[in-house]
Amino acid sequence: MKKIDLAYIIDDDEIIIYLTDKILKKVEFCDRVEKFTDAQQAITQLKEALASGENIPEVILFDLNMPNMDGWEFIEEFIKLPVKTPIPTFIFTSSIDPADKKKSYNYEVIKDFITKPLTVQKLDKILRIIDG
Repeated sequence: MKKIDLAYIIDDDEIIIYLTDKILKKVEFCDRVEKFTDAQQAITQLKEALASGENIPEVILFDLNMPNMDGWEFIEEFIKLPVKTPIPTFIFTSSIDPADKKKSYNYEVIKDFITKPLTVQKLDKILRIIDG
């Protein structure tokens, strides 16, 4: 499997970010993780990275229910970015609402709907999806 350099975690719950980061490191999922408690900050960072030629993430895990900018607003802004290489995104949420899962099918960049908490098995699934 391809080694991932950079992953983004976007979630307003700092405990979830902490636990997710720990499991990503434990299984050596990626070399670096950038963590955001605000989706707007992630969009701003992506814009800056694209403008300066910096590394952009190879995978993004994002929550749906966040203040300021929720996950749906995030993905709407994300798909407007001039990304040359597709970045697989994964909804990473505690939502079990079937309407959320159904809505996710409307976005080609959303590769799957992952429920919290993150596990090794769920990371394996993410890697299989990314590897195609």
